[in-house]
Amino acid sequence: MAIVCGTDFSAGAAPAVRVASAFARQLGEPLVLVHVVDVGAIACVARRLADELAEAAAARLAELAASLEGEGLTVETRCLTGDPDERIAEVARETAATLVVAGVLGHRSSERWRVGSLATRLARAVPAPVLLVADAEPFERCARGERALRVLVAATPNASGAAAAGWIPTLRRLGPCDVLLLHVHEGKPGDVDVEALRERLAVPSDDAVRSDEADRGETELRGVPVVGWVADTLALVAERDDFDLILVGGRPRSGLARIRQDSVSEGLLRAAPGSVLRVPFAAVATRAATPPPLGTILVPSDLSPLAAEAARYAYALAPNGATVVLLHVVESAPLPNPLYAHYRPRPTPEERAQRAREAEASLRALVPPDAERRDVETRIEIVEGEPVEVIRARAERADVVCLATHGRSGLSRLLGGSVTRSLAASCPRPLLLVRPPPAD
Repeated sequence: MAIVCGTDFSAGAAPAVRVASAFARQLGEPLVLVHVVDVGAIACVARRLADELAEAAAARLAELAASLEGEGLTVETRCLTGDPDERIAEVARETAATLVVAGVLGHRSSERWRVGSLATRLARAVPAPVLLVADAEPFERCARGERALRVLVAATPNASGAAAAGWIPTLRRLGPCDVLLLHVHEGKPGDVDVEALRERLAVPSDDAVRSDEADRGETELRGVPVVGWVADTLALVAERDDFDLILVGGRPRSGLARIRQDSVSEGLLRAAPGSVLRVPFAAVATRAATPPPLGTILVPSDLSPLAAEAARYAYALAPNGATVVLLHVVESAPLPNPLYAHYRPRPTPEERAQRAREAEASLRALVPPDAERRDVETRIEIVEGEPVEVIRARAERADVVCLATHGRSGLSRLLGGSVTRSLAASCPRPLLLVRPPPAD
C-alpha cells in the first residue's frame, strides 16, 4: 500500500505534494511520486526530444524526492511517458494505493466543464480515492494537531454516501476533522429523517462515540434543499461556510452515462471552490450482509386498480410491527392563461376538501383485515404537488417503495411521462415495481 502523488512540477502541483507527504507520514505508508511526460504526437516524429524531456523530468523528480525524505518518510519515484491519467492509474493499481493525490489547476476556460478533463479522467481511471488539492495549509495544520480540518460530506442515503462516510475514519488518521454530513434533497428543510440517514450511513450517535473518537473531531448531520443542481448546492455551502474539503462518493459509469452531466462527484471535481476527495465504491468495505428490516413501506397510489395491487404486495411484505404509508399525490393544477381563465375554473376549497375525503376513503379501503391483528400500522398521506418530487421526498423516510407500473413499451413509453421511469432513476430507496397481470 502507498500514497501516490502525481506532479507536473507546477505551482498547482506543489500543494498536492505537501498534502501527500502529510498523509504518508500519518498513515505510515510510502509516498510514490509520479511524473508522466505527456509527449503526445511528438513521440513518433521527435523521439530524441521525448527522451530528453523524460530524462530532465526524472532528474527533477529525484531532487523533489530527496527534499522530502526523512522523518520516517520513504519516497519512491516513477517517471513515465503516455497519458497521465492512464499511467497514474497503473501505478495506483500496482501499489494498491490507499490514496491518489493531484493538484487543482484552477477553473481555466472550458476545461472546468469538459467531461474529458484530467480530473474527471483520473477519477474514472483510478480504483483508489482521488484527492484534488487546492490548498495544503489546512491539511498540514490538521496533521500537526493545530486545528481540525473542516470536511463537508455529500451524504446521500445510498452506496455513494456510504462510501464517502466510510472514509471518514481514514481521514481522521491524518488528524482531527470536524465533519458535516450534508444531505441535499428535493423538498422542504424538514423533510429529512436525520436518524434514518445516520443509520443508513453507519454514523454513530453522540452517545455511542468513544472519548478517543470524540477527540478526532465533531460529526453533524443536516439536510438542505437543493439549489439548482446537487453539486452546485454542495459547492455553494462549502464556499459560504469555509470548508477545507468536500468528501464525495462515486460510482462507476460507462457508455452514454459518461456523457451525461449529472454525476455529483464529477461535477464537484470540475466546479468545487476548493479541495475535493472522491471515494469510489471499491475503496471502502461495504457493510455486510443482511439488508435493513422493512420498518416503513411507502405505497404511492393514483387510486387505480393496479395501485391497489401494489398495496396488496406491500401489506404482504410488511412484517409484524411495520408501517405502511399509503400516499396519494394531488397534482398541482397549472395557473390558467388569464385570457381564458373563465373556461377552466380552478376547484374551490370545498371541492378540494371533498376530493381529499374521497381519496382517503379509497386508500383506507386498501387496508387488509389482518393488518391490525399483525400490528401493521397504516398511515394515510394526501399531498398536493408534483408526483415525482413528492414521492422522492417521502421515500427518504421509508425503507422500500412499492409502486405500480403500467409496463408501457414502444411509442407509448416515449409519449407517456412515466412517473415510474423517473423514480427508477432517482429514488433513494429500493423500488419494488408491481406490473399488471398478463392478458389472457
